[in-house]
Amino acid sequence: MMTRTSSELPRGSKIVRVGLIGLTSILAVLAVACSLLASRYQQEMIQASRYNQAFDFSQAVVEILRLQTSIADSSTIGDAKQVDLRSNILRNRIGVIGTNAFLDERDRVELIAKLHAVLDRIAPLLARLPDPDAIASSIGQLEPFITPLSRIASRAHAESGDKVMQNQNDLGRVLDGIRIATIALLVVGATLVVAMLRQNKLLDRIVRTDPLTGLANRLAFNSALRSSHAEHRAVVLVDVDYFKSINDTLGHDAGDRLLYTLARRLRDTAREATAVARIGGDEFAVLFHGPRAATQSVAFAEGVLANMREAIVIDGSEIVISVTQGVCIDGSDDYQSSLKDADIALYAAKVAGRGRYCVFEPAMKQDFLRRQKLLEDMQRAAMKDELFLVYQPIVDLNDSQPRGFEALLRWQHRELGLISPGEFIPIAEDSGLIQDLGRWVIKEACREAARWPNAMFVAVNVSARQLTDAGLVDHIARCLAENDIARGRLEIEITESSLIENDEAVPDILRRLQALGCRISLDDFGTGYASLSYLRRFRFDKLKIDQSFVRGNPSDGESTAIVSMICGLADRLGLTIVAEGIETKEQHELVRNAGSHLGQGFLFSRPLSSSAVLDLLDAHTTPPIQEAA
Repeated sequence: MMTRTSSELPRGSKIVRVGLIGLTSILAVLAVACSLLASRYQQEMIQASRYNQAFDFSQAVVEILRLQTSIADSSTIGDAKQVDLRSNILRNRIGVIGTNAFLDERDRVELIAKLHAVLDRIAPLLARLPDPDAIASSIGQLEPFITPLSRIASRAHAESGDKVMQNQNDLGRVLDGIRIATIALLVVGATLVVAMLRQNKLLDRIVRTDPLTGLANRLAFNSALRSSHAEHRAVVLVDVDYFKSINDTLGHDAGDRLLYTLARRLRDTAREATAVARIGGDEFAVLFHGPRAATQSVAFAEGVLANMREAIVIDGSEIVISVTQGVCIDGSDDYQSSLKDADIALYAAKVAGRGRYCVFEPAMKQDFLRRQKLLEDMQRAAMKDELFLVYQPIVDLNDSQPRGFEALLRWQHRELGLISPGEFIPIAEDSGLIQDLGRWVIKEACREAARWPNAMFVAVNVSARQLTDAGLVDHIARCLAENDIARGRLEIEITESSLIENDEAVPDILRRLQALGCRISLDDFGTGYASLSYLRRFRFDKLKIDQSFVRGNPSDGESTAIVSMICGLADRLGLTIVAEGIETKEQHELVRNAGSHLGQGFLFSRPLSSSAVLDLLDAHTTPPIQEAA
């Protein structure tokens, strides 16, 4: 069962993290609230120490006594100013008492109001001093206030003390709360720090892990590679052959399970490796480090090839895959060059036929650099007029007259000279440029065919990658219309490998092409695994016998029998037969006698330039095409 590595934090970790953050926030708010309360209680205590409410009432009593004394002394001293001064001081003190927060009971308020009234009543009497009656009356009216004010002052003193005591107790509790909140904050903060450290460690592991396979990813592999020593280092790149076709055929879910199973095999095979990583969609990397890195890497590569012989079972179906590997046994201090050189070795293994491994050699780098240059220059080759077509005649085997031409792409590089199609076509296929090149070939072939007699057809090869071009059919339709190419004059040649790689899409593409009037030719017949099966499944117009059957010894009965059998089969299916690679008269006679209608090869002509084609056509009287019934 495949288990996909999660790229997210576990749910429990998230809950703990959120809970700790929430608790920290609550404790912080609590600490702030306690601090505010503590500040408030401190201010009240400071205020109580600076200003005692009981002092106002006791001072009022003192001032009444002083006023009485001044009034009594006025009979002997006769100092009216002293009496006025004491009277005003008492009024001011009573005014201060009027703003006192201690006046929270009605009798206290009424007492102060009565005192105000008495001061107002005795004011005329004070003006008559030192009159004995005025003295007696004034002192007498003030006397009743001394005892109540003294009692209130005593109570205010007691209540102020209680208030201070209560504030002290409250402040103590608040300070205890602050201490508890602080300790809790420290504990929770420390827990949060530990949780964050663990989370960061988990995140680092997630960031460095491939979620599909559970292997290390490119980031982790580069880190391990950077930490290794060059003199004891070997890198192996493993690439799944034709993985895109597997994905397209079986679906992405099956492709993911295939990669997961392959990753387990690689990990089991690379038990001595320092790191095993998935660094791309279908590409893996393995690092060996130590004195035995060279032998370990080669042993690993051979072990992987052996393991690939065992089928991978997905949904009850057995799938046999192959991998191509590039090995770099490094001595360079630049760790990045290890990956580059392993990639070059991987490319060399692909060129050699896939399903194998190659160990990097310095000469491979020159081949790789040439490939990179060709790839870069190929993108601008058509614009620079470096591409051109040559046309090999396809003749009637009865009279050797040309009936059509196969268009073949050539590249005249301005610096490197004529580049072999065997070199640049695979590069175009691998890079995807084949679609643009293929479109250019079709357009140019149609443009040139428009100059030929209507009886002449032109054949162009369409590769497997071109069949994945969603706009291919529309492009061909435009080329036919723009050049006024009649129905039956454009032939599309496809190989069995193209059918295998695009098994589901091909029927619809062929049907649409035939609806445009294109003829479909099955190229290199007999070299694949299921040629007869495809003859039954698809409707072809022509069948081209591969040159390997034609170039056999004419006296060889087996080759003759095979060619005769193919021709007989094609005739029964109503297909026109074309024999490729005819170089001798004996081969000509063999295929003609076997029943082949048309042929091409050096016996008749090498590929010709467009101008040479026109000269050839001028030199021959061209009969109409004679297709098999």
